[in-house]
Amino acid sequence: MRRSACLLAAALSLSAAPLRSQAPSAPTVTVVSGSTADGRATDLWLAILRRRLSPAAYDSVAPLVRPRLPEEQAWAASIGARAQAWPTEVAPLARLFPGLPSRPVQVVLGNRGAEDAFTHDSLTIGFDLAALVRAYGPASGADTPERLDRFFRHEVVHTLQKRWLARHPFPVGGPMDMALLDIWLEGTGNYFSLSRRSYPGPDGNPAPLSARTLATLEPRFVGRMAALACADPAGALPLLADLSAGPFDQKWGALPAALWLLAEQGADSAALRRFVADGPTGVWQLAQRHLPAALADSLARTRERAAACSVTRRPAPPG
Repeated sequence: MRRSACLLAAALSLSAAPLRSQAPSAPTVTVVSGSTADGRATDLWLAILRRRLSPAAYDSVAPLVRPRLPEEQAWAASIGARAQAWPTEVAPLARLFPGLPSRPVQVVLGNRGAEDAFTHDSLTIGFDLAALVRAYGPASGADTPERLDRFFRHEVVHTLQKRWLARHPFPVGGPMDMALLDIWLEGTGNYFSLSRRSYPGPDGNPAPLSARTLATLEPRFVGRMAALACADPAGALPLLADLSAGPFDQKWGALPAALWLLAEQGADSAALRRFVADGPTGVWQLAQRHLPAALADSLARTRERAAACSVTRRPAPPG
């Protein structure tokens, strides 16, 4: 009887305020295998490989029959255990991208042809168990749960970015636009990949690791951006290659942005959300706020050169 009264009261409350929105349902996170019991890649994992690999590389990997090794299965079990709590991780990340409806997240576990963690599309992320074993060894390490959580947050942010860019397109007109887009994407993602060793200490001062990394990468960031300002697409490829790829502490674009965001978010909980809303062009302002004065002045001149080169490359109107 009491339960019926509560339901009736809830129904009356809703009918009295029809414009009040209901709380969004919690997103779901589903883990699926990317290989069959006998060791063949599933159709979904093959679709992932087809998008990520060259035709020759795909043809060499796709037909492999490779049952999971025990150490790969251990990583799969660790992912399954962490995934029980991952739905609660999604909502705070989604709040960085206002206006996006809740969507389920699918996690695919394969064991060939990909990276340790990656984003396939706007709803699907993947883990390559073999790559995890190669990079980090056994899953029994004490840091495995925290590492997997960081990987998950990083890749979920990328799925949200894909959906956000579909609503807020960023036209890529040349190498500088490519750099700004990648720094915006991977700077935000790498923020969530930072280990606690990068976080400021109790006194609020930058962690020694972060300070050393920025001392190395900030001049490289400014130098690469200067070289990209008027570069042609072919010449830009080597400059862009290690912007967000390669050893973590050598990512000249993504890692400085992540560390700058870490400093800002520590002082202002809305910093990440503003960076998302600014879009890729917000990279300029983020860098200017954090670079030492001489490097900031150099970057400002680079931005002027990039704008001038963009104008000269713009096709003349038909006449």
